[in-house]
Amino acid sequence: MHKSGIPIGRIFGIKVNLHTSWFIIFFLITWTLAAIYFPASFQHWSQAMTIGAGILTSLLYFGSILIHELSHSLVAIRKGIPIKSITLFFLGGASEMTEEPKNARDELLMSAAGPLSSLLLGIIFLGLHFVFRDQPYLAYEFISGTSLYLGFINLFIGVFNLIPAFPLDGGRVLRSLIWW
Repeated sequence: MHKSGIPIGRIFGIKVNLHTSWFIIFFLITWTLAAIYFPASFQHWSQAMTIGAGILTSLLYFGSILIHELSHSLVAIRKGIPIKSITLFFLGGASEMTEEPKNARDELLMSAAGPLSSLLLGIIFLGLHFVFRDQPYLAYEFISGTSLYLGFINLFIGVFNLIPAFPLDGGRVLRSLIWW
């Protein structure tokens, strides 16, 4: 899963790939948001607005997953562990390290970085929602609506990834604490 994928570029020198399964889940998330979530939440939005919100929210969701994986990768690089690539796929993403952490502290920092970035993104997006939610303009409502979804999904990703079970980040956190 890690080695396959379509290269889309480099960020901080790290090769970023999209696995073919990403396109399927991108379509499903976009369709669900555009056809169900946004029309139910904002009945007065046009079909073009709900489709636009669905596409934008899906892209920002996968951008959030990329930030989650970049957080792991940047901590790893700082600890002297080279990262070969990041691949986004239907379940989320994975960073391909060329070696394992050398000590428990490095493992803990690397493992916790992803969920912490997701939790921080969740707080930022919910903050945007609360700033724009009562504004009288449709553009602000668009920002508020997409931010609300992204806030909750990022909080969910952060908390879910802290479950102490492999292959989740929480399993690696637990392993590092036992190793310590």
